[in-house]
Amino acid sequence: MNFLHKISLKLRLTLLFGLIFTGMLSGFCYILYSQFSKLQIAEFDTKLYNYAIDIAESLDVDKYGDVEFDSNILKLNEKILPFTLKNSFISVMDINGHIIEMRPVLQENQIEHLSDAILSKVLRSGASFSTMYYETVTHRVINYLLPVLHKDTPLILQISVPESDFLIINRNLVKFFYISVPAMLVLSLMIGYFFVGRALRPMMEIIAKTKMIEVSNLEERVPVPESKDEIWQLADTINHLLSRLDETFTAQERFIQDASHQLKTPLTIMKGELEVFKSEEKSEEEISIFLDSMAQEINFLTQLTNNLLILARVDSGTEKLSLTTNRLDEVVISQISRLSKFANLKKISMQINFDSFYSASESDLTVMSDRDLLGVVFYNLIENAIKYSPEGSTVTIAGYNTPQTLHVTIEDEGEGIDEGDIEKIFDRFYRMQKNATKAQGSGLGLAICKVVADSLHARIWAENIETGTRFHFEMPKQLLDKST
Repeated sequence: MNFLHKISLKLRLTLLFGLIFTGMLSGFCYILYSQFSKLQIAEFDTKLYNYAIDIAESLDVDKYGDVEFDSNILKLNEKILPFTLKNSFISVMDINGHIIEMRPVLQENQIEHLSDAILSKVLRSGASFSTMYYETVTHRVINYLLPVLHKDTPLILQISVPESDFLIINRNLVKFFYISVPAMLVLSLMIGYFFVGRALRPMMEIIAKTKMIEVSNLEERVPVPESKDEIWQLADTINHLLSRLDETFTAQERFIQDASHQLKTPLTIMKGELEVFKSEEKSEEEISIFLDSMAQEINFLTQLTNNLLILARVDSGTEKLSLTTNRLDEVVISQISRLSKFANLKKISMQINFDSFYSASESDLTVMSDRDLLGVVFYNLIENAIKYSPEGSTVTIAGYNTPQTLHVTIEDEGEGIDEGDIEKIFDRFYRMQKNATKAQGSGLGLAICKVVADSLHARIWAENIETGTRFHFEMPKQLLDKST
């Protein structure tokens, strides 16, 4: 087994092909030899039976009651087809096995003794066939029930003929197999090696191309064969993998650049203000303004860092999420409670319409999710609604329990979103130009909402309405895990 692990796939497939081919060829040769031998024996027995009939017709009983052969048959060098008398052992015996006549004079081990089984078969069928060994030569023996020869007891003619002729044919056939099978094996290995090499050539091209692809040239793709076979599937799968890697590396590079830019801006501001602060003495009012500015920038960095950690946590996969059962309405209300102070500062009232939720059962409102991340989604959506709404306006949070989904909407009474921006607001670090100076932010809030929603198999989108903007969060019920 260790040897197989060290050789190439091409050679392993060739050896496997050769092994299967050799096994099939050997099995075919064995079956052919067996059937051929059976046919030879059957043909030999037919000839031997006819020979026994010819010999039986030459027998007679003389006037003294003795069995005698025809004088013409006693010429040992003559041949009664298909066997020669010289090589045939012929004897006549009664049913008790006593020898009455024999030609030529035979030894005891040249005569097959009649067993009960043989005698029974001869009396029942008229003849029986068996095999006997004499001087390392196999003889085919027939015990033939003679016709009535004016004797009081039935007589049996026994003829033993060497099987030399068809044994020679069998040995030659076996020699042919011993030569042809290894030759066919070598030939099959050579042909198999050639065709396996041609079959694996596209795979070798894929391997060579894959080795050339690095981070710097992820846009390149491996060659795809024309025939849509398993190698085509492999090449197509590798190309899809390269596409995903390319997208991931591109997104990572863009994310790092954007994050660096976002971190660089407040750090540059803080550095400049510190240098100015050290260059001259400041009054207490100026010190207070400086500290407030530093605190604002630090808060921004803290929020940005937290947002980046959330994105990294979600991007790492669902196995990193802490999934538990939570009531969706309770998660939303908890975030409303957290933002109530912020809403009061802007004199914004929050209206809750959960009538559809109140009439639903607890199991209908229970979702399998990461409670902290789900809370971040509604916190960001509600915070944005408050942030971009004018003072004295209303933010409306509504919940809908439909047969297939749980649906939450957050409406504000702001200026709305430009149609050119509405498809981009969930991109990372994207901020609408008209609101860039009105509210400070990193441009990650809605992006976090989007990736968290995707990780929970939910949908999130925005639309403009007459009074402002409405954000939708929708989770299909069939994907919720209610087993716990």
